[in-house]
Amino acid sequence: MVTALLDPSKPKSFSDYLTLTILTFYVVLYFVIPASIRKWAFLGIYAVSRMAYNGGLGFLLYQQSVHKALTRWAEQTMVFSKPGPSASSFKKWSYSVIKRELSAKMGPDYDFESVPIEYNTWLLYRRVVDLILMSDFTSYMLFAFCCASIPENQSLTLHIGRWIAGISLFIFNLWVKLDAHRVVKDYAWYWGDFFFLEDLELCFDGVFELVPHPMYSVGYAGYYGISLMAAKTNIKNNIRVYSSSLLN
Repeated sequence: MVTALLDPSKPKSFSDYLTLTILTFYVVLYFVIPASIRKWAFLGIYAVSRMAYNGGLGFLLYQQSVHKALTRWAEQTMVFSKPGPSASSFKKWSYSVIKRELSAKMGPDYDFESVPIEYNTWLLYRRVVDLILMSDFTSYMLFAFCCASIPENQSLTLHIGRWIAGISLFIFNLWVKLDAHRVVKDYAWYWGDFFFLEDLELCFDGVFELVPHPMYSVGYAGYYGISLMAAKTNIKNNIRVYSSSLLN
């Protein structure tokens, strides 16, 4: 996901450009908003992104699993059906946009009009997942930057050790995600079994020999690494100062 998004040699879809635009907006926002409210702004953005991930995506997957809600929505709206000559201009335009969006990064064997509706619905859902996950991770990093400090009376050895540990955890996180994706592929990575079943034989080697569910356990090691590099901050004091500034 990150490689496809940031590698200029990889084909890009509209959702990729939208995601990059939103992430760029976060970075610009970091430098624009006042330092006194910067950390609270990014804490809010991260909280919304995390709720969208845990709550929003979870809700959509539950509805799809129990009620086939996303597939039924696609059937009722005929969003993947080629419009006829009498269709409205908006219907023709939206069909063209969605077809171009889903076909942008697919191979030559993909035929938008002939694949099952469940498959196209899953591809569309993946775009939403990518946007939320990248927003979640980027907003957390910027929130950590806002809170970054150099603790007083910390020895040089401890300071260097903290950064080495933080960078190591971040690199370990990258390896976990990449190796987990190598094993489960896009189908399991994006919860494809909620949309359709596929006959696969997975060999759970690599990081799966370390822990059974690496993406949701050691896969968050990078967050701890970022926090280590940012060092600690006095949250209680920050809340007191921020509250006083609002009252004054």
